[in-house]
Amino acid sequence: MANVNAPTGGRPIGTLVGAPYNGQANTYTAKADYATALYIGDPVVVTGERDSGHQVVALATAGATNQITGFIIGFEPTPGIVSLGYGAASTLRYPIVADAPDLLFELQEDAVGGAIAVASIGLNINLVSGSGNTYTKKSGWMIDSSSAGSDATYQMTIRDIVTRVDNEAATAYAKYICSINIHTRRLAAVAGL
Repeated sequence: MANVNAPTGGRPIGTLVGAPYNGQANTYTAKADYATALYIGDPVVVTGERDSGHQVVALATAGATNQITGFIIGFEPTPGIVSLGYGAASTLRYPIVADAPDLLFELQEDAVGGAIAVASIGLNINLVSGSGNTYTKKSGWMIDSSSAGSDATYQMTIRDIVTRVDNEAATAYAKYICSINIHTRRLAAVAGL
């Protein structure tokens, strides 16, 4: 059965030490003058500012050397969030971010340049940006299947294939378990195996 092309960005599913994801997350601010919409599953990065009692985040940048703080798992309620279900551009938003450096995330590959081989488990990989879906409220970000390699400057590390009946390994749009390699709270990135 072919995999469905339905990206959702990063979804926390566990930790590097084998513990299940317990819902731990932190609230951040996306300022009203930030003209980019944010969706559940989008990767974000701290900007170095504080506003409304929280650190300010912006959408992360895809590609090598670009850090990630975590992935959005929800939003604090505000009038815009309640009516839309995602963080509309140019509105004050309080994204809730799964941001622990040891978290594992489920991410779909983009299949551009071919599917990721099972032998790529342990390698590093970059993200590729994608437009959020205003209907599902989910991110369009994926892992860039053509970037799998041992480069320590790549954003994520492939840890495993998602084992589920709706996910076929080494075929287009497969879902993988990844950790953040270039985390804003990690002292140093690590080269892939």
